[in-house]
Amino acid sequence: MKKILLLPFCLSRDAQEKAETLAAEEGYVVVVAHSTARALAEVRRHAGPGTGAPVRIVGVVCEGRAKKVWAGLVLLKARQWGKRILRRRVRRIELARVAIMDGTKSLFGRRRCRVGRNAPDFEGLRRALRGGDTFMTA
Repeated sequence: MKKILLLPFCLSRDAQEKAETLAAEEGYVVVVAHSTARALAEVRRHAGPGTGAPVRIVGVVCEGRAKKVWAGLVLLKARQWGKRILRRRVRRIELARVAIMDGTKSLFGRRRCRVGRNAPDFEGLRRALRGGDTFMTA
């Protein structure tokens, strides 16, 4: 199984380094997301398109971004169902979400984001990296 940790650009340097260390211990590849499109391209590159190998993605997001990510996951799930209906090979994808402490509470944005001072919930991150707290399986 390929393992990918998706980190946002808004984490503090210390928090990012600590998260990368935890990920390295569990065998994860770390992708820092500066934009959604670039992050998805990096995830596809690391997952190996066309291989069919299962993938586990752990994403660190604030509450405002989590709603946007959830909408994207619904589309991913629909795409997987469509592939199954057409009897095409489908890769198993496990997704886990870790919250940013004191992240933004806005609907779809970063209105109150503290860029450069945010930190993830490290206990939740440890659980997610070890295979727990799976949010969705597609």
